[in-house]
Amino acid sequence: FKVATAFADNVAAGKDKKLITISSVMGSIARSGGGEYIYKTSKTAVNMAMHCLAADLASRGMILALFHPGWVQTDMGGPSAAIDANASVTGMRKAIAGLTKKDNGCFFNYDGAPIEW
Repeated sequence: FKVATAFADNVAAGKDKKLITISSVMGSIARSGGGEYIYKTSKTAVNMAMHCLAADLASRGMILALFHPGWVQTDMGGPSAAIDANASVTGMRKAIAGLTKKDNGCFFNYDGAPIEW
């Protein structure tokens, strides 16, 4: 949130006016299941903060969106994860390029599919 607000003027002055936050599907309260309490609540908090900030900055023509990078083959995701980092980043870049004002404040999977809050 602090980084987003610190750079809001720069983003508003830019061509695309898009501010993206990488979150996690584990921050969606639509998901069920227990465990990972601290990680999940921290992602839920960032989701809400950015969703609210999106409403506040919409009048400046900005698009704020959140992305789940997918289950990625990293130290955290492990070798059995579904996708590699290249697939995640390529998917997010394509989805971000296609964002429009109607997507402001929304949460997406790395491939552009909407995620329930």
